Amino acid sequence: MIKESLSNKWLQIVFRILIGTIFVYSSLSKLLDQEGFAKAIYNYRILPDGLVNIAAIIIPMLEFLCGVLLLSGRMKKGSSFWITTMLSVFLIALISAYARGLDISCGCFSLETAGSKSDILARIIEDIFLLAGSLIVFIFCNKIAVTDVRNEEGDLKNDPVLPDSSHPAATNTETSNT
Repeated sequence: MIKESLSNKWLQIVFRILIGTIFVYSSLSKLLDQEGFAKAIYNYRILPDGLVNIAAIIIPMLEFLCGVLLLSGRMKKGSSFWITTMLSVFLIALISAYARGLDISCGCFSLETAGSKSDILARIIEDIFLLAGSLIVFIFCNKIAVTDVRNEEGDLKNDPVLPDSSHPAATNTETSNT
């Protein structure tokens, strides 16, 4: 019963739209102000200094790409995997900052310099819900559609309607004129 509910097409679409929109929206300020985002990452005091700038460049691009893919319905499994991975890392960083009593901006949606523990706690709760949604999309989204799998000639591979030439039941439809 639960499996059918969670794999419902419309529930999947709602989760994809919500999570995709949030990730695209949250990536925009970071893409436009990578220096500010690097400062937000640095304030967590988790990454070595040499990785802060790399993370400030890669994370917003990955957030934007995965968000767009979820919104478009393309590569749902892969994009939801990366969003789940990012949310897990974000949760670890937020919980660490909260436990250490850091008074920082989370860097989630805006790059303001001030923050509070209650803001971080709210972001932890939000990320837990987002993580649950992305896991539902990852686990229950449809498998790759047969129409998406094509061979080098552009023909469908392993189409259940058409016999696969490697399958023993496949028949040779070519006639020889020799």
